[in-house]
Amino acid sequence: MDTTKVLLSLISLAILLQSSQLADASVEDECKIVTAADPNVDYNFCVTSLQADPRSGSADAKELAIIAANLTVANATSTLSKIEKLVGDSNIDSATKGLLNQCSSFYKDVVTAASGAIKAISSGSLGDAKKQLTEASDKPQDCDNLLFEAGKNSLLTKEDNDCTNLASIAQYIVAKLQ
Repeated sequence: MDTTKVLLSLISLAILLQSSQLADASVEDECKIVTAADPNVDYNFCVTSLQADPRSGSADAKELAIIAANLTVANATSTLSKIEKLVGDSNIDSATKGLLNQCSSFYKDVVTAASGAIKAISSGSLGDAKKQLTEASDKPQDCDNLLFEAGKNSLLTKEDNDCTNLASIAQYIVAKLQ
């Protein structure tokens, strides 16, 4: 009887490991599709970003799109906090603070669009989700361009690129689902 329990435990463990490998392959497969569609998205960035969410291990494509959209919201929210700190920094001139306030508006739009996309994906309105994710991926680049033109691009370059890439990951997964 103890041998049967051990055998069942080993079989269960093997099945669990196999399903985990299949789920990881799903993340990897989705990221291959995304990076083929958008060479600006780095494959390793895609994989590590999605795998940072523990739900990705068992997620299907729809769930991975939701995870990527959630990561977009989290990134944009974090960037809004950074912008707020920069605007409060006495070493930053008023013209730059004005640009950062415009970027803050862009990032608020990202949060709204990506949050709307999550609801749209969940309800099966993939066309709406794709439209909202396109907006979410464009807005950080609007900020980046604004700062670049003023010679201040280094302030948020990483945040802008990461947010754009996260929204693009969600967008291309949704496009595949349509």
